[in-house]
Amino acid sequence: MNKNIQVAVVGAGMMGLSMSVLLTCNGIHTLLYVRHNQEKYIKRYQKILDFLREERILTREEQKRCSSYLQVVTSYEELQKVDCVFESASEQLEVKHSIYEALAEHCLHLKAVASSTSAIPSLQLAEGSRIRDKILVAHPFYPPHLVPCVEIVPNKYTSEEAVQYVVDLLKYVRKTPVIIKKDAPGFVANRLQYALLREAIHIVESGIATSEEVDEILMNSFAPRYTSIGIFEHFDNCGLDLARDISEELYPDLADDTEVQKLIMDHCDKKEYGIKTDKGIYDWKKKDVEDFQRRAERPYLQKISWNIPDFYREEEDK
Repeated sequence: MNKNIQVAVVGAGMMGLSMSVLLTCNGIHTLLYVRHNQEKYIKRYQKILDFLREERILTREEQKRCSSYLQVVTSYEELQKVDCVFESASEQLEVKHSIYEALAEHCLHLKAVASSTSAIPSLQLAEGSRIRDKILVAHPFYPPHLVPCVEIVPNKYTSEEAVQYVVDLLKYVRKTPVIIKKDAPGFVANRLQYALLREAIHIVESGIATSEEVDEILMNSFAPRYTSIGIFEHFDNCGLDLARDISEELYPDLADDTEVQKLIMDHCDKKEYGIKTDKGIYDWKKKDVEDFQRRAERPYLQKISWNIPDFYREEEDK
């Protein structure tokens, strides 16, 4: 991978800022496209780096060097020389299509456009676009600067060159890209996560355990093992005959809801959406949100092995 490439990030929400951190901390010249208020996004970017410095992932000097690889821009004309774009705009197809049209107009050296969408099929993103052969899904998990896995979902228009370019770039910045064989709703990880959520809600609604007890059991039983082994490895180890016998007893009693469950709907009807409204399943006024956020990120910190740049970008470009 040529370190002198330019990569753009379009969409400066949580995903876009986090992706900008990942790229710049691996010495990739990154152009973060925003519509206005550049200073606000620079401050948000720096806040993420501040946390990494507090966790001793970066030194103060390394933070300064990484920051030199970020350039915040407000026009597509400034993206003319980019090789790849990570698009993390809102989950509205017309918004994404308008971005792709602007990229087709201005980015003449573009090799790939990778969307972070978790909801829109890869084929729908590409259809009708002048650059459809370059468009694919590269679905990271928040925060992408910490969580290794990225689900790669090409479509029938995506060229092999575009897929390989994104895979190589993600590997260079120490991600774990996995090419998904079929463009299914939720891809893979969200299907697994929401199957678990559906059963957890079923347990609470059935009076088997409280939400607090479900979380306690999850964190202190099987969840930790899946950071180092896979689920199929685990059940091969247990024995598939045992898995068969337990499945015969257990499957008929598991959740099979095809609509959003009452627990979620009741909270949403009361506009209790979670941390952002101070209340959801938990009352977050009674919990330490900052402690929660640190606990959520800390397991991934030990996986960081970035190519932290040795030079400031201005010096390297001379």
